[in-house]
Amino acid sequence: MKRNICLFKSFFVCFLALFMAVGDVAAQESVTVRDDASLDSVEVFLLTCQPHDEVYSLYGHTSIRVFDKNTGGDYAVNFGVFDSTADYFALRFAFGLTDYMMAIYDFRDFLDEYRFYGSGVYQQHINMSREEKRNFLKALYETSRPENVVYRYNFLYNNCTTKARDIITGALSGEVEYQTTSLQKGERTFRQLIHLKNEDSRWARVGNDLLLGVGADAVADHGGRQFLPEVLMNDFDSASVLLPDGTKKVLVDEAGWVLLPGTPYHPDNAFGCPLSPKTMAILFFCAILSLCLVEMLLLKRRLLWMDYCVVILYGVVGVVLGAMIFSAHPTVNLNLQILLFNPLYLFFLYPRLRFKWRWHLMLLSIALFFMGNAIQSYAEGANIMAFALLVYALNGFAADNYGYLMRKK
Repeated sequence: MKRNICLFKSFFVCFLALFMAVGDVAAQESVTVRDDASLDSVEVFLLTCQPHDEVYSLYGHTSIRVFDKNTGGDYAVNFGVFDSTADYFALRFAFGLTDYMMAIYDFRDFLDEYRFYGSGVYQQHINMSREEKRNFLKALYETSRPENVVYRYNFLYNNCTTKARDIITGALSGEVEYQTTSLQKGERTFRQLIHLKNEDSRWARVGNDLLLGVGADAVADHGGRQFLPEVLMNDFDSASVLLPDGTKKVLVDEAGWVLLPGTPYHPDNAFGCPLSPKTMAILFFCAILSLCLVEMLLLKRRLLWMDYCVVILYGVVGVVLGAMIFSAHPTVNLNLQILLFNPLYLFFLYPRLRFKWRWHLMLLSIALFFMGNAIQSYAEGANIMAFALLVYALNGFAADNYGYLMRKK
C-alpha cells in the first residue's frame, strides 16, 4: 500500500549490528540475538500511517518501528516497497504478479515522507517479553535474508499490513484474542471495507469495483478485515494475548501519535474530474437515447458511426475484464460485469457478423447482467450504462426486424 524505493543494505547492516551479534554480516551465515538483559532496551511498535492524495496511499500504510533506547538505533521496517519503474509494472500488477519487498531504514526518514504529505503516524507499543523480542528479531532477520526479502504482493491477503501483523503475532508466546471494534460491527464484505477508504475518490472506486468480481462481495472474517491498516490498528488497540499458563496480557500497553496530522499536501497540477461516475453514466444514457430518437424520428436511418462507438466502448472494456480471468488476484476471476462489457461485441464490427441474432445475444447478456445484481455489487453507474446499452440494442432490434430504419452507408 505504500510506494517507496530505497537502498536499505547499509541500514540493514547497522540494524544487525545494533540488535544482533552477526557472525558474518556479508555472507549472512549466522546470527545470534543479543543477551536477555540487553533486550530490555529494545522496543517494538506498530505504525499506522494516514492516507494521502497518491492513489497507492488511499488505504493508508502499516510499518513496524524498532527502537533501542540504549544505543539510539531507530528503524522503520517497511513491507510496502516496490519499484513502479520496473518493466511491465502496471501489467504485472493487474495480473497479480507484482513483487514487493521488505526494507529497513532510518525512522526519521520514514517520518519525513509522511510529514511532507501532511499524514499523521500513529504508533502502538507492543507488550513483549524478552523471549518474544528474541523471537521477533530472529523472524525479522530471516525475513530480511535475500531469498526471503521479496514476496508476491496481494492487496487483500498478503500486503504490508498483513505482513507486519504476522511477524508481530508470530513472535508472541500466546494466542492473540481480538475484540470487535466500532469499525467492524456487523458483517462487512471486502468491497464494503474498501469503500470505507475510497469514499472521496469516486473514480478510483469505480476502477476498483469494475475489476473486483463476485469474490469481493464475500463477507470478510476477522482476520480478513485486517488487510486495512486502520482495522488492524483498532484490533491491536483492544486485543489481548492468552498465554500458555492461562493468564492474559494486553497486546498494546501504550499508544499515541508519533507524528501529528498536518496540512494535507495537494499537488498544484493535480486533476480531478468534476463529474461523478454516476453523472457521467447518466449523460451517456441521455446521449444514446437522444441519438436513437434522432435515428427513429428524424433521419429514418441508422448511424453507422454510433454502432462503432458503442461496440468499441463496451467491447474494449470487456477485453480488460476478460483478461482478468487469468489474473492471480483471487477476487477478479469471476466478474459478472463482463456480461455488460462483453468482448464478444467487438466481433459485431465485422460486416458478415452483423446478423439479426446479434441483438438477441446482446439483450440476453444485458438481462443476465441485471440478474447478477443479486450476487455482485457493480461499479457506480454500471446499471445506468446497462440501460443505455439496452436502449441501443432495442433500437437495433426494431430496425432490423421491422425495417423502419435504413442503414446509412
